[in-house]
Amino acid sequence: MASLLNSIISHQLSTSSCSKLLSCDGITTSDLTIKGVHGLFGPLSIDVRSARKSMPAIGDVVSAAKNLDEYQFLICSLVPSLPDSNQSKMELQKYRVAIIAAFAKLVPMLLLKSMRQDDLVQWSKHAKALLEETSDTYLKANSNSTLQITSHKDAFEYFEVPVDKVQVAIRAFYDYDV
Repeated sequence: MASLLNSIISHQLSTSSCSKLLSCDGITTSDLTIKGVHGLFGPLSIDVRSARKSMPAIGDVVSAAKNLDEYQFLICSLVPSLPDSNQSKMELQKYRVAIIAAFAKLVPMLLLKSMRQDDLVQWSKHAKALLEETSDTYLKANSNSTLQITSHKDAFEYFEVPVDKVQVAIRAFYDYDV
């Protein structure tokens, strides 16, 4: 768990270049193609149309993955413009870590020959909760509002990056008082 978190922070947050995790989204294309992320997960491509025949839940997975990837990219693009002292910067990075962890959990699941419908349903459920919270936080950061964010700590737990550990790691990354 800690190594996943450490890998995401050291390899993803410390880089200045932003890129999407998906090269094909499985919605506007027939394939869902996830680029590999060094030290976290390898590349993957699946034909969504044929997978949907035996795994109807793949549709929800693809939809959530596409939206999470979009927010991961938006956050990565916004964060460098925020001062380190801005609390939104830490909050946004927390969600970016969770999104990357969500993909780290999804890729091995999709690689299994015995992919299970229940696993995909669980991933989608937590991904949608994470997406809702990420979207609200991104909106709040962009509008400087005081919007209350509903916390889905169980989504962070599910993706094996507990929110308290993510916050401590990000505070250390930005040299906040830990």
